[in-house]
Amino acid sequence: MVDAMNEEETEKQTRKERIDKRLVECGWQIVTYRRDTPLVTYSHHAVREYPTDSGQVDYALFYEGRIIGVIEAKKLSLGPQNVLIQAQRYAQGISQMV
Repeated sequence: MVDAMNEEETEKQTRKERIDKRLVECGWQIVTYRRDTPLVTYSHHAVREYPTDSGQVDYALFYEGRIIGVIEAKKLSLGPQNVLIQAQRYAQGISQMV
């Protein structure tokens, strides 16, 4: 159950205090997307604000130059079902780009 303090947590706070922390603990290097950076240079990176045909995904996970997953952050008061369609749309947008 989410407590009242966490319900007020913004999406930005969720990314910074929860997701970024866990990604780093798991060995991911977090970088912000730059158009001039060749994708093949991302070997174990979580790329913030990665563009897709359906909008920017919060994080695209790259391994050896290939996208292996996406992470879409939301504030804690939203349940996972509320963002599943959005994450699926982003994932489809990525697969159409590759």
